[in-house]
Amino acid sequence: MLKSSKIEKQFSILRTVFSISLALIIAFILIYTVSDNPFKDFSTLLFGPLKNTSRIITVISKTIPLLFTGVAVSLIYSAGQINIAAEGAFFSGCIAATCVAIIPNIPPIIHIPLCLLAGFIVGSIVMGIPGIMHVKYDVVTIVSSLMINYVALYGGLYIILNPLRDGKAGFEASLPFSLNAILPKLFNEERIHLGLIIGILVVIIGVVLLFKTPFGYEIRTVGQNAKFAKLSGIKTDKVIILTSLLAGGIAGIGGSVEILGNYNRFVYPGFTNHGWDGIMIAVFCRNNPKSVPFAALFLAYIKTAADSLNLTSSIPIEIVSIIQAVIIIFIAAERLLAGLEHKKIVEASKNNLKLEEVK
Repeated sequence: MLKSSKIEKQFSILRTVFSISLALIIAFILIYTVSDNPFKDFSTLLFGPLKNTSRIITVISKTIPLLFTGVAVSLIYSAGQINIAAEGAFFSGCIAATCVAIIPNIPPIIHIPLCLLAGFIVGSIVMGIPGIMHVKYDVVTIVSSLMINYVALYGGLYIILNPLRDGKAGFEASLPFSLNAILPKLFNEERIHLGLIIGILVVIIGVVLLFKTPFGYEIRTVGQNAKFAKLSGIKTDKVIILTSLLAGGIAGIGGSVEILGNYNRFVYPGFTNHGWDGIMIAVFCRNNPKSVPFAALFLAYIKTAADSLNLTSSIPIEIVSIIQAVIIIFIAAERLLAGLEHKKIVEASKNNLKLEEVK
């Protein structure tokens, strides 16, 4: 006797496998039409990131910031808010960490936490403002959060390119970070740093918060049915604001970790796209932080494979981008096989009723 939850879990796995298979078929067709050696290039797409240690490390390095933005967006989407300010919060986290990281003579045991705290606070502000505006003034969250991304971008670049700019650098960049602010490396590898451990801890905290605490229950209840939550005595406005602040803080820490783990000064000319990727990850894992590491690793693998394909083949970069997008779109298709899933659930329900009648 199959329960509906078990059927849903089975179809979630089937949907993922089917989506990947279908996307790879389309990817092969695209490669076949433009490549001189389609089988070699398709093999690069599938296995390119595994061909040497450097590429494997690249996959892990690309995964680290996605852990933060994936959890952040999963939390805010679980509350039913289409808040897309994770990109601005991530970028602002980079700016805030830079402002603290350039201060000299602070012990590392204090300096790094101060940088992360600055990223958390500024990220919370950026992502919290759309939540507050929605609650207080009924502003459409998706619009206000989109706009605040650009406030964060140009406001941050002004800070970097004016008061914090290093005129001796020879290019547009901030003053150099204090060595005490740079995150320690792990496994003697330059691109894998302490941010990996911090990211894993954030995932664990996200899972515990969302599924093991009363506040997490409130978040999920508000996200599923805000009117029911309000009638049940849950302070929906408070939940939305706190979740927005928390999600923004997590994205801000992600920005701090990324800049302090990989650079010795701020060098970004614009958005990093990690916040937008966080939205895709949240869709992949159905807003469940438990699945964020797998979704982040998968997206990082696809991006690394696309980069490998671009470097080792004559395929135009536009086709590589299309292939990457096709794979992501099919994985994110929530309604794929929905009709068959519904049919199985109905059949299982009928069988359950018959068994109860026999008893």
